[in-house]
Amino acid sequence: MSEPVRSIRCPCGFEVRSRSEAEVVRMARLHVSEIHGQELTDEQARALMEIAA
Repeated sequence: MSEPVRSIRCPCGFEVRSRSEAEVVRMARLHVSEIHGQELTDEQARALMEIAA
């Protein structure tokens, strides 16, 4: 069975979706850093992650 699609959606409208949890975390951290000038830890990103429908 394949991995579920995971996603994180930012209040600004940005969304990242991937079957790879590591990729979702990486892209969310990059977005928050580059677009919002803030830091997001791996743990914070995982807490925001949802299984996409």
